[in-house]
Amino acid sequence: MKSKKMLLKKSCLYSYAFITGISTITGILGYTVKDIFKDAVWWKCSLILICLFLIISFIIFGLLVFLNRKGFSTIINGKDVCVKNGNIFNIDGLKVIPFNERFDTKVDDIVISHDSLNGQMIDKNADKLKELNKIIRDAKNDSSSLVPVKKGEYLVYPLGRIIKFNDYLMLSMSHFDEQNRAYINIHEYEIMLSNMWDEIRRVYAGKKIVMPLIGSGITTITGSKEKDNTVLLKCMLCTLRRSKFQPKNGIVIVLTQDTIDKIDLVKIKEEFKNGI
Repeated sequence: MKSKKMLLKKSCLYSYAFITGISTITGILGYTVKDIFKDAVWWKCSLILICLFLIISFIIFGLLVFLNRKGFSTIINGKDVCVKNGNIFNIDGLKVIPFNERFDTKVDDIVISHDSLNGQMIDKNADKLKELNKIIRDAKNDSSSLVPVKKGEYLVYPLGRIIKFNDYLMLSMSHFDEQNRAYINIHEYEIMLSNMWDEIRRVYAGKKIVMPLIGSGITTITGSKEKDNTVLLKCMLCTLRRSKFQPKNGIVIVLTQDTIDKIDLVKIKEEFKNGI
């Protein structure tokens, strides 16, 4: 809704600019509105101009909505970054899948939902669950500087830690409380993203990176009034820019259509359209 309001505002501004431009050109050529509508009284001229303004605004609004739903591409740190609608599992590349800090793999709609990204990833690899759990257990011996600590019966990994499993980059994205609720505060979110880019650089081996909008799921983000997907996407792109990470084959950020509709992509495009 917020995105559509911004698009409507832009379409009205573009329509006004278009009509003003036409008026300027006709003025230079020596024509006025009265010359164009010779037999029309003033209120009919006004009505025609208003209708023209609304028609042009509607056409521009439809075009902007169409383009907005398709996402956008930019260049950050000299490499392509594409934001688009799609299914992350249908796109080739190393797929970043958010997990909690314990890297739980129990999909029971209590600890992990079957509908969540990590739930879907685990279900797709159900026949390799023993191998997956072993890789998670052995990850404490990896070369990463983000070393896990023992908390009770669990090994807990620092936020941002990546564990690679086949074509998946499993991400320690959130804390997990005793009621199996995932949470992270907004300050930790930025730190987690910064750690994530460093970790991806460590393990990605030059492959294309495919990822969702990190944090847009059921995870609670504290320290902010509401979960704003526009802010989350901006934060991902800003932390990537600060990291100076240059992924060889670029990054694809895959969004569901519902997520795209909740993001002010117009604002994001304006900020990142020139790339850095």
